[in-house]
Amino acid sequence: MNKSNTVPVYQLLVEYLKKGFSVLDANIQQEIITFVRSQQNQNGGFSDRAGNPDLYYSLFGLWLCLATGQDESLSKLKKYCSGIELQGQGPVEQMALVLTKAALEPKTKKRSVLSLLRMLNQQGKNISLSYRFFLFALLVDAAGKNKTVYYLLARIYLLFYHPKPDFPCSLVAAFTYARKMLGLKVHKFQELVMNYYVEGGGFKAFDTTSNSDMLSTAVALFVLKEIDADLRLIRPATLEFVQNNYFEGAFLSGDGDETKDLEYTFYGLLALGSLVNNEK
Repeated sequence: MNKSNTVPVYQLLVEYLKKGFSVLDANIQQEIITFVRSQQNQNGGFSDRAGNPDLYYSLFGLWLCLATGQDESLSKLKKYCSGIELQGQGPVEQMALVLTKAALEPKTKKRSVLSLLRMLNQQGKNISLSYRFFLFALLVDAAGKNKTVYYLLARIYLLFYHPKPDFPCSLVAAFTYARKMLGLKVHKFQELVMNYYVEGGGFKAFDTTSNSDMLSTAVALFVLKEIDADLRLIRPATLEFVQNNYFEGAFLSGDGDETKDLEYTFYGLLALGSLVNNEK
């Protein structure tokens, strides 16, 4: 699912992070840099919410370091990842490790789509299957080889795919983006994504919930921006939602959880970068 057949989607995400970071006050930028650095362990890995080095959180640390120009931290992360083998890791950790190495070591050997599918289907960390598919799509895009058949099958599948009412906003948005990348019509799917918008600003995870959250907001905004949706009407309230969830160098989840971590800081900057303006 490339934007231009040459730029991996993860690089596009980093560009949005840079846009979001660039519009912040210099003091806030420094707070974010300080927070990101504080989350890196001595061994080079980035910490999960318990303070332990974690490959999944290290992926978000990678993207944030790329966006904020933290070369020293990237060098430490590269050393950390070089000492870890895929074998014995869970599927999410394996996918995060391959994605991280693909960014830090561009000459890393590409992997077959079949081997990436094996990672997807393994048992491991309790992260939703829809989110695993997000990582899998990034993987195929950045580190897969012989992708033509995969894209053909994906295009056929999406032609007949219809989201279920209980699907989360992030998954509907991800399928909308996939359709855009594969040259399929997106107008009806744009309307489906907008159904998750909350009048007070931001996007909610499910149709049955009432409050916005940062993950849903960031993913929805990124996709809407990429498919040329007009964000002007929702921009003021959503920008306020994002700003209200910034706290001491990090962005919060937006659902009442005040724990600071790298994942939601990534979502906050992604949302902000998507709201910078509505020009392509």
